[in-house]
Amino acid sequence: MEAAIRRHRVAGTWHVFGNVRGQRYTKGGWKATLAKLMDECEREAAARHMPFRKFSLQDCRPKGVSDKLERGDLDVVDAAMHSSERMVRQVYDRRHVREAKPAR
Repeated sequence: MEAAIRRHRVAGTWHVFGNVRGQRYTKGGWKATLAKLMDECEREAAARHMPFRKFSLQDCRPKGVSDKLERGDLDVVDAAMHSSERMVRQVYDRRHVREAKPAR
């Protein structure tokens, strides 16, 4: 699926996720844009009978690290741009589900 958007000539020159004028999104503008994208992805996945779960950009790094760890990749620490494997496993590894212990 393709879409044509009329952009000003400087659009995309300053920000990875810039608006059509080449400026950064406001917090509210970005949230609305991402919500529209997630809704469209959900509809498209349903039409293709594929699973889809909404996510945020903050989910991408932990997901990538967890996938690399699951595959057994050896470059996980470098790919996460950290110097400590312990840090990467503690902060970004989402494979293990942590359970709270009830108070006695």
